[in-house]
Amino acid sequence: MKKNYKFYLSLLAVPIVSLTLLSLSGGRDGQYSGSPGDGGANCVVCHSPGGNFNTNASISSTIPASGFVSGNTYDVTVSVTSTSSKHGFQLTAEDAADTKVGTFVAGSGSQVVNAGGTHVTHTLSGNQLTSWTFSWTAPETTEGNQVTFYAAVNATNSDSSTTGDEVVTTSAQYAMNTVGIKDYERISFSIYPNPSESYISFMMEELPAENTELTITNYQGQIVKRVTDNFTQIDISSLSKGVYFVQVIAGNKLGFSKFVKS
Repeated sequence: MKKNYKFYLSLLAVPIVSLTLLSLSGGRDGQYSGSPGDGGANCVVCHSPGGNFNTNASISSTIPASGFVSGNTYDVTVSVTSTSSKHGFQLTAEDAADTKVGTFVAGSGSQVVNAGGTHVTHTLSGNQLTSWTFSWTAPETTEGNQVTFYAAVNATNSDSSTTGDEVVTTSAQYAMNTVGIKDYERISFSIYPNPSESYISFMMEELPAENTELTITNYQGQIVKRVTDNFTQIDISSLSKGVYFVQVIAGNKLGFSKFVKS
């Protein structure tokens, strides 16, 4: 009978182990981004190192060089390059006091986890990706007027175990626009045609002749074009295909929009 018990227990262990591995491949809750607020804990807690996949990871965003504005929503992207075919990640955002800040909304291949939605991780289908883009809405205030995104990224050997993997960590820091959205009047404008191959035009209320600035930012948060005068039409023919974000500051007025370069 004892031998039979051992046999049945071994059978029971198979689905338990399989379920555990499946849950890890489908993302992980808990706090394992490698951030100071997470105590530096990262994917190594579950994934034993030993693999060498030449893994490199980075974080980019659509936050402009002038800094993020309270209440505004930006895209954040975690990217990885390696010789592995399966990857996972976990990311969080913290201010200078290592406090979680902002609000996340999941994108394709990602999910928001933990109480309060403090972290983003991959989904089961997302472990086939090499980049994940999701949204982050800036908080009212941040300690030190800054935010740092921390991410731990795991490259696996695809052997359905948690051994022989490679974990790397990365971070990206952004300053807060201390002028703040409250000190501006909101300005609404539309961009047309959208999408466009060569030129974009603007429909908006009358702007002052001076102190007007328009910036176009790519998905990596890099400013690709800046106009510091009145404008009605802008040449975008030299830009690569993709989504771009537009910020207009006109005196005490501030507005945001986006367009697609086709």
